[in-house]
Amino acid sequence: MSKGNLSRTENQGAPRLGFEAYNISRERYIELRDGCAVGKYSRETLSKACRGLEFIEPWIILSVTKSKSYDLIEFDCKLGRIPIGRSDFYGYRRKFYHNLDVILREECSA
Repeated sequence: MSKGNLSRTENQGAPRLGFEAYNISRERYIELRDGCAVGKYSRETLSKACRGLEFIEPWIILSVTKSKSYDLIEFDCKLGRIPIGRSDFYGYRRKFYHNLDVILREECSA
């Protein structure tokens, strides 16, 4: 396949899938989001959910634990500037929630 035929996702690797593609309902997303914000999940679990997202893990963790939007973490005094744009960030954050959902479901079934 020529490079011109690749979609943005295949070419650059940033997921642009919605929660529906990850089989996460709105209610489940809210449950996961709120659980992260109140500290329900350990740092180890959150780090595991960043599998494949290590290059932006600090910003993802900051966003989900402090309920901060891209605009509020685009530049952080400790972390510096986030290395991706807004749309890619939210795509990766949805991937994080998918990974977290899979981890939690595996723990419940074990």
